[in-house]
Amino acid sequence: MKRLIALVAMAAACCAAVAADDKPSIEDLFKPAKYASMRISPDGKYLAALAPVAGRQNLIVIDIAKRDPIVITSLPNKDVVTVSWINSRRLLFRTGTIGERVFDSRGGAILAVDRDASQLRVVSEGDDTERNTGGIRVTFRFLEPVRFLPGDTDDIIVQEYVAAQDRTVTPGTLYRMDTRSGRKTTLSDGKPESANSESWVVDRNGVARALTTVVENTVRIWYRAGVDSAWRKLDEFDPLASGNWRPVAMADDGKRLIVSTHRDGRDKAALALYDPATKTFVETMASHPQVDLEQLLSDKEGVRGVAYDADRGGAAWFDADIASVQAMVDKTFPDHVNSLSWSLDKSKFVIFSYSDVAPGTFYLYDKSARKIEYLADRMPWIDPKKMAHMRAVRYAARDGLEIPAYLTLPRGSEGKNLPLVMVIHGGPWVHGDGWYFNPEAQFLASRGYAVLQPNYRGTLHYGWKHYSSSFKQWGLTMQDDITDGVKWAVAQGIADPKRVCIYGGSYGGYATMMGLAKDPDLYKCGINYVGVTDLPLMLGATWSDFAYSDFIKFSAKRLMGDPDKDEAQLKATSPDLLADRIKAPVLMAYGGADVRVPIEHGTRMKAALERAGNKPIWIVADGEGHGFRDMKNQVMFYGAMEKFLAENIGK
Repeated sequence: MKRLIALVAMAAACCAAVAADDKPSIEDLFKPAKYASMRISPDGKYLAALAPVAGRQNLIVIDIAKRDPIVITSLPNKDVVTVSWINSRRLLFRTGTIGERVFDSRGGAILAVDRDASQLRVVSEGDDTERNTGGIRVTFRFLEPVRFLPGDTDDIIVQEYVAAQDRTVTPGTLYRMDTRSGRKTTLSDGKPESANSESWVVDRNGVARALTTVVENTVRIWYRAGVDSAWRKLDEFDPLASGNWRPVAMADDGKRLIVSTHRDGRDKAALALYDPATKTFVETMASHPQVDLEQLLSDKEGVRGVAYDADRGGAAWFDADIASVQAMVDKTFPDHVNSLSWSLDKSKFVIFSYSDVAPGTFYLYDKSARKIEYLADRMPWIDPKKMAHMRAVRYAARDGLEIPAYLTLPRGSEGKNLPLVMVIHGGPWVHGDGWYFNPEAQFLASRGYAVLQPNYRGTLHYGWKHYSSSFKQWGLTMQDDITDGVKWAVAQGIADPKRVCIYGGSYGGYATMMGLAKDPDLYKCGINYVGVTDLPLMLGATWSDFAYSDFIKFSAKRLMGDPDKDEAQLKATSPDLLADRIKAPVLMAYGGADVRVPIEHGTRMKAALERAGNKPIWIVADGEGHGFRDMKNQVMFYGAMEKFLAENIGK
């Protein structure tokens, strides 16, 4: 395999050296991985990998026996961002643009290709394809994969979406598509209803069996016993009420559903078997005391296990053969998270092993030979011995809610009386931060700062109470969770209370500005990266990319606040209207082409601060969107952050 690494490396520039002062450079920490993904073919004879070709991330295929890489794509102006095997001959991949700080391949084209680089076909034309529309937005249709099918078929199941001129995106037809000929067969004729949101469960024979719809504020779950059977409604409920559930797959018997459920008073969602005939939850398959279980681990033939992301990530296996391999691998690579993919006969496995200090390494395990072989490092220029360890911590918010968080301390420090940077994730209703190599945490720790990353209420997968207690709490208890994290770090003796800064992007940028206004004596500085600053503007602007989305139409009024009924609260928690309360120095950075949080949020905040006599450091990167992707802009931003922190809490 050394020959493989050498051959592919010829197409890539040499890695930058570690900075002279032994601190990792901004470029080293934030540049994209050299090897982003490796996936083994169903027959176990080939590897598909995302690797550097022509200066971008492209697709290669490796014959495991011969160890020769074949370049499948050499796109010069875009990247290949995901890849999967349709069968042992054919692959499906998506194009887009990679960026470490914010990844968003929205609208990326999806293509299929044979492993010898022949028979390329566009499955779905994406928004990253150049179009000459004369400045007029046009309605277009794109496809998203729903599932792959057993056997050697070139067919996949795809869901059509229709993007209209007003920027709304609605579900269209469910198809079975031949990725070689492009022929599509409709699977959704006779579906019981059309909805704002639709998700399907399709069985191994390519038959649509379950449909979950969301119409305004109502979820409906439908089921049919077979292709010629009538659809029956299994349940109907409010998506923002406790006790919700959703189908995720068909069980092996072809009759029951595997579901993720909060029913029976569960705070943390469990995986269960559901019998549509009796409308009952008949058996709990798996549950976890810390987190929701939602993500199945499958191959082309069926469900094999479930993934979880607790203090550290992991997997629980229903398949005894895979479970035994997992146990061996975990013993071989302790203190790592070791994820597996496998050939259908389970004779060969690709291992991806990573930790808080190691970006990840790919290995090949041959079960018959009982041999693990090194393949490649994701970021070979990173030396784990020079990185700072991260540990999971939990602290109590003032109302008693437990807040999961991650603490990173500078390497070699005693962990006492340190300057602290609170790093607040965006979203806010996303999975948040986890235990893995985090470039921002490593950047800050290498510069001498303690880093605390709280998964405040509203962060997904920590249970229903954690989620639901965030409703209409922007700037209120959600903000208190962050404040309570600072107080915890101070009480533990970790943080110097006179040297605390808050930083975040998107919602994290909002929390930064709101924290500076709500607790002006707590923070010595704040860094707002592409952050929301005006809640009425966010809910009412017509030029953001989700202005006409179902989230704004239906969910936002209940999750954030009704622009009419809750106007007073929204204004009271809008940082640009509280600028006169902010005492600390502020650094703000925005993308000139951001359509998620338009730059007007930044200009309003900047003007308000200046009126209050607090002139912020102001950075605008022309052409950048919701997070900087161009390396020169990342270097510029993090360089400004480094200087700003040193001047305000570094002494």
